[in-house]
Amino acid sequence: MNPQRAVFGAVLAALVLALAPSAPGAVAVGGDPSATPSPLPTRAYATISADEQINVGPGAQPVTVGWMFWDGGAQVPVPTNDSLVIDARDLAGIASVRADDPRCRADGRVLTCVNKGASQGRSVEFTLRADAGAAPGAGGTITYALTADHATGATATAKVVVGTPDLVVGTVPDVTHAGIGSRVSVPLRLRNTGNLATDRRIMVRWESTGGLVFDRKFSNCAYGEGDEPGEPGSRTSVTCVFPASSDSVPARGTVELSSPLTATVGKRVLTAVTDYSVSLLKPREQPGGGTHQGTGPALTLVRASAAGGGFEKGAEGRFTVAADNFADLAADATAKPGRRAGEWTLDINAVNHGPASAYGIDDKPVAVVDVVLPQGVVATGTAHVEEEDSPYGPCLLRVGSTTTAPFEAGHRHYVCTVPFGVAAGTSQLFELWVKTAKGYDGAEGRATVRPGPAGIPLHDPDVSDDSIAFAFGTQATPAAAARSGDTTTAMGRTLIAAAAGAALLGAVVLVVRRRGRRH
Repeated sequence: MNPQRAVFGAVLAALVLALAPSAPGAVAVGGDPSATPSPLPTRAYATISADEQINVGPGAQPVTVGWMFWDGGAQVPVPTNDSLVIDARDLAGIASVRADDPRCRADGRVLTCVNKGASQGRSVEFTLRADAGAAPGAGGTITYALTADHATGATATAKVVVGTPDLVVGTVPDVTHAGIGSRVSVPLRLRNTGNLATDRRIMVRWESTGGLVFDRKFSNCAYGEGDEPGEPGSRTSVTCVFPASSDSVPARGTVELSSPLTATVGKRVLTAVTDYSVSLLKPREQPGGGTHQGTGPALTLVRASAAGGGFEKGAEGRFTVAADNFADLAADATAKPGRRAGEWTLDINAVNHGPASAYGIDDKPVAVVDVVLPQGVVATGTAHVEEEDSPYGPCLLRVGSTTTAPFEAGHRHYVCTVPFGVAAGTSQLFELWVKTAKGYDGAEGRATVRPGPAGIPLHDPDVSDDSIAFAFGTQATPAAAARSGDTTTAMGRTLIAAAAGAALLGAVVLVVRRRGRRH
């Protein structure tokens, strides 16, 4: 099929079916069998894609307008000689227009843009700039008209307004020492730093990870939650939309929520992180957000004093809620002999004994496991693959105290990162394939779990299980291991794997533990 035809109808086939519900001779289900079906289109339908409202200031304001053709699979001729006319004559004294595309020719305030080849892109850019002396709020209309051979025509309009509202969010203070099960309040202030009052709907959105559960009490807010509400790994959100009003937030004005949001601190919360933002919605734009609508009164914006409380530099902010809770993370390791002499598989676990779950921020791990292989042992590979559902976490090459590099075989020091988080009562598994040298004498390596670059304090109450020692290929028996004197140390536990003694140990690994583990 001609690649130009492939775009016809693939996106909007359903609309064409509405125009031509059945092929000649077909009968629509539930319809009148004697009715004459609509014929298939004989030329492509044209549509224009453009913003319905554009705010302009003294600086250059780039504008993009695009168009497309579709035929619902009717295989009509490919449209040619696309011609888009951008008529800005209504903007006299309001804004100037300038062509930025070599396909466009200007005649005063009218631009004509022509595609002479089917391979040319179906969008153009031009620039608007407010005229000197144009007062904020003054406006006019741009009209777009599209024609092409073998296609219907299309028109569209855009409202142009002088001035720009620019909303920034207030700083929300962090909450510390929040009690499990307690309710926290989330206030918010907005400031319009622009030179025009907001004249479109305002959307404020909160997105939280870490275990906060927001109360669903405002009818103009939609609430979203993951599969396990209250669990730190489940994202929650609140999306509130405020109706358009000429003085919703006046230029240089400040408003605040008529009532703060409230949220409950879940039992697994360690540190909950909430991002919040404000934006102006385009006409007919669907805000999206959660699937649960609030049932109480509407949340509103009320005038507030400009004094007190800081503001962010833009439309986004973040605050944290740190709970009076802790996560007891421990390191565990198991070594298994490979198929060939000197080859081993080392399974390492970052185990979370709870009671809090631990999750990272911005793809930054909440915890890492520092793995140092013994002298005479190097890694030859790792089991991690770049898939979200991989059971194995990634292990990176350690190149400095704070620096890592992609995994590379032949080294002894690695950092294994918990990619997303580890819930209470679960663990994150890592796997390294290693090889011992001929001169390996049974020296020990060590795996140590540490807080990760996310910077979330774990408040770990038991550091004795943060580290475990392991060894490969020593001819140890349970009695000999007990006599070694180092099955427990101040830093952790020792694991001894016997290869030569496989017949005695049944080809399993002897692990000496200080206390039971939950996986």
